[in-house]
Parts: sequence; C-alpha cells; structure tokens
Amino acid sequence: MYRTFPRSLHASIRALQSVTTTSPIEIRLRDGLKAAMKARDRPAANCLKAVLAEVTNAAKASANPNEPASSSAVITALRKGVEKRREAALAYAPTSPSPHPENHSALTNEITLLQSFLPSGPSPEALKELIQSVVDSLEEGVRGSKGAVGVVMKGVMAKLGEAAAGADRKEVGRIVGELLKK
Repeated sequence: MYRTFPRSLHASIRALQSVTTTSPIEIRLRDGLKAAMKARDRPAANCLKAVLAEVTNAAKASANPNEPASSSAVITALRKGVEKRREAALAYAPTSPSPHPENHSALTNEITLLQSFLPSGPSPEALKELIQSVVDSLEEGVRGSKGAVGVVMKGVMAKLGEAAAGADRKEVGRIVGELLKK
C-alpha cells in the first residue's frame, strides 16, 4: 500500500535533492563549532555561533535567500567579527581608562580564533609592491582621472588571483588612494 508523507517531508526531500554548494570557509567554521562544542570550549563556541549567525543573515539578505552564503560573504562576516572584537579589546586594554584584563584576553583569543579561519593573503609589503607596480603601469592621463582607483583595484585583484580572497579590499583601497595621491 502506498503511504503518503507529510508535505514538509516532501519539501525536505526536494531541498536535499537540489543541494547547492556551501562555501569551504563556512564548512570549516561549522566544523570548528562542532569541535569547540565537543571540547566544551564555551567561549570559542559562542564566538563561532555569532559569526555563523552573521553568515546566515548575510545569506538571507542576499538576492537569493535560499542559496548558501558565498565565500566573499563569509569572509566579510569574519572580518567584521574580527573588527568588532578589536574595537572592544581596545576598550578593555590595560592602557585604557577602564582596564579589564580578563575581557581583553578573551577578546584577543576570539580574534586569534576568527583569524585562523580567514584565508591567508599577501603580506602588507608584498601587497604595497604589487599595487605600486600596477600604479606605475598606468598612463599619466589615467592616473589623474576619477576612475583610476577602480582601474588599479581591478588590476591588483586580477594579479592576486586566488590570493585576492585573503586581501582586505578596504586596506587595498586605502593603499591605492595613498599611492595615487603621490
């Protein structure tokens, strides 16, 4: 006899059949969360849960809310998490007006944890040299134009290739702006 299943089960089966690829960084984050939970490392688990919540929110706010977050969205969420924790750590630093060494060390540990999931990018010196070479290759008329920053950014990201995921676009843009002013 044929048995019918609840509608939600059919929807679940259809969803599993159309599985899309999840970002490798998000998979590493989820694996790290599982490991932290098994090790009963509450601070690490809470930190990873917070970042994964930001990743989920970014995915749901995208043009395709049913698709998993892209690698760039995951990297952006990680960088935002690191930046938030850096700002908070400064408030608790031993040299701040109201030092809290326990909070400062906890935030420093979280920063280290989140940075371990970020892809490695070029060193600041190598990045500056690469940007300088792209700026030097521009014609004099292009250097002074409004679109020069975009042209240089595009050239730098193309030269970085796979390492572009590890480069902070804001930092690259800041360096490009400085070098174009010279």
